[in-house]
Amino acid sequence: MLKPARMQRVAVVGLRDQRQRVVSLMYDLGVVQVEPLSKSAFSVLRSETDAPSNREVSEELLRIRSLMTALPPTPFEGKRGFSSQAELIETSRSIKIDAEVSQLKQDQDRLNSRLDEIKSRTELVNGLKFINADLSVLDLESAATFFGTLKVEAFAELTKSLLQLNEVMLYSSGTDPVNVVAVVPRNALEQFGAIIQKADLRMQRVPPMKGTPSEILSNLEAEKKETELGLQKIAEQLHSLSEKYYGIISSVEEQLSIEARKLEVLNSMGFTDNAFALEGWVPVKSLPGLRDVIGRYSPSTNVLDIESEDGELPPTLLENPKRLRFFESFIRFYSLPESNEFDPTILFAFTFPIFFGLMLGDVGYSLVILGVSIWILRRLKHRGRTIVPAGLRRFARNIFKPAQFGKLARAMIPGAIIGIFFGVFFNEYFGFHINQYFFSYLNTNLHANLPSYLITNGAFLDPISSRGLKTILLFSGYVGTFEVSLGLIMGMFAKYWAGEKRHIFGKLGWLFVAWGIVLVGLTVLHHGTVDPEVNPIAGVYIGLAIAGIALIAYGEGAQALIELPSIVSHILSYTRLVGILLASVALALVIDNLFMGDIDTGGVLYTVIGVAILAGGQLFNIVLSLFEPGIQGARLIYVEFFSKFYHGGGRAFSPFKGRRTHTTSEIQTMEPTK
Repeated sequence: MLKPARMQRVAVVGLRDQRQRVVSLMYDLGVVQVEPLSKSAFSVLRSETDAPSNREVSEELLRIRSLMTALPPTPFEGKRGFSSQAELIETSRSIKIDAEVSQLKQDQDRLNSRLDEIKSRTELVNGLKFINADLSVLDLESAATFFGTLKVEAFAELTKSLLQLNEVMLYSSGTDPVNVVAVVPRNALEQFGAIIQKADLRMQRVPPMKGTPSEILSNLEAEKKETELGLQKIAEQLHSLSEKYYGIISSVEEQLSIEARKLEVLNSMGFTDNAFALEGWVPVKSLPGLRDVIGRYSPSTNVLDIESEDGELPPTLLENPKRLRFFESFIRFYSLPESNEFDPTILFAFTFPIFFGLMLGDVGYSLVILGVSIWILRRLKHRGRTIVPAGLRRFARNIFKPAQFGKLARAMIPGAIIGIFFGVFFNEYFGFHINQYFFSYLNTNLHANLPSYLITNGAFLDPISSRGLKTILLFSGYVGTFEVSLGLIMGMFAKYWAGEKRHIFGKLGWLFVAWGIVLVGLTVLHHGTVDPEVNPIAGVYIGLAIAGIALIAYGEGAQALIELPSIVSHILSYTRLVGILLASVALALVIDNLFMGDIDTGGVLYTVIGVAILAGGQLFNIVLSLFEPGIQGARLIYVEFFSKFYHGGGRAFSPFKGRRTHTTSEIQTMEPTK
């Protein structure tokens, strides 16, 4: 259990001529979240914008990005560094291929448009092949010619509709679909258009053409080859330019993008005639490194600790072990903790897999989920062909992004492993019972002297037996009591750190009430009396609950007593661990019994039906076993556990930094200043 990283609000103050250097250092260090200047700083500082610099960077960035879009990406190695913004702008302006690239792209667009026209004209002429004559006969001064490919029903409807237009001539070929040519007098064009629009038919106007269909198709094919050759030459020229310039363009574009972000920070600074200042949040552990680098490369600049104004809370930076960090996304899904709260990531990381595995409770289902999770991770790492249907992949992408699927798969793996353990413990293998055969072998051949109930039943604890059900229900109650108690204890610490000491008594009161009710309930379950005169210890339990009620009223007010039933319901909610397990076990048992019944009946038909029931039913149960334990396990943690100590609503720490792919850190190009 950890708290978010400790944060310190700082002011970076230095000489005005060092502002560019300091901002570059901050970007490459990536440990400062820049904040607006505080009100007290505004009273002595003024804000300014460096308009010429802004304009130069923006113009060059727009130009370079347009070149990157026009040129085909070309692999290249190495990174480039820029010692100053002036060197960057000079390098960018030295790339003088705009006119050449623009002309090539215009020619490419023109040829692509012509290629589309050729394709459309070829489809049209192919449809007119049944006219074995020079197509110039369709070019009439007094009429317009239209062509369409219609279904036989649509053609019949069109023929019927055109009976009122005697002057329209129809020529057709084929049965279904039908190639149709309509010659329409110009004085009937409006009526013809209304008819085909009403019938929702698509017919295109036939342009003037000379030659037979075969001659025109031959000419079009020759023109297509010539156009494709022209496009190939343009692509080769663009590729040649890309090989020469794409590397430097990528480096310049990346550095210009960084400079644009730097200008945003520069514009948030405050200035005097000779100095600058900016404010931000820095993780306490990163402060020494920040001070060391700025002191080495800009000695006139100081990093000062300052107090936040108006009780402003620092941003939240979660710090968890690397192997558990992906669980942070589940916490963010609920709500990011504030910087002065507990970070419950580790608690979630250890609790959720246990809940998931217990509710899964089947070796077969656990192995399937484990295998699918490993497959997802391998698929995300090594993209390639897959047997998953395209429709299912699109559906999956609409639900989660690939990275989110990766996090879910990682969360399922420990839960599935724990599910295998519980599956062996409960003797559940897709609902079948196998342990007894293995235990019998151990007794017979290895003289293991295992208990007789393991030989006959095979389960260390059978969840659907009376004894097993009682045991698991009791276990779930203990788990609920432990989690609710832990949450209340953590809530007391949280209230202490927040300075709300009176509320500590409220949390303590809820703890007393919870344990008082639990201990009374256990006494009743063990057939004991709760009469204080007969059983003084029961009187202590009742007194504990009454004391808790008094503490709740004192710490949170009398109105909080309305919520008394909730403490019991929260503990009892953990019995859903048993409910989901039993539902899965019972469904698997029904499916397996139906399958075995059909197999015992005999015959090919019953065997096929039995196999279909087994495959379909088990698949359905696997899907339920994936979603229900996941949803209900997370719900128990979010609602019954987190509600006792967790507030959330924090803002994420977002430092001023970015990824460098094609450029080197500017710190590497700087000389330390003495």
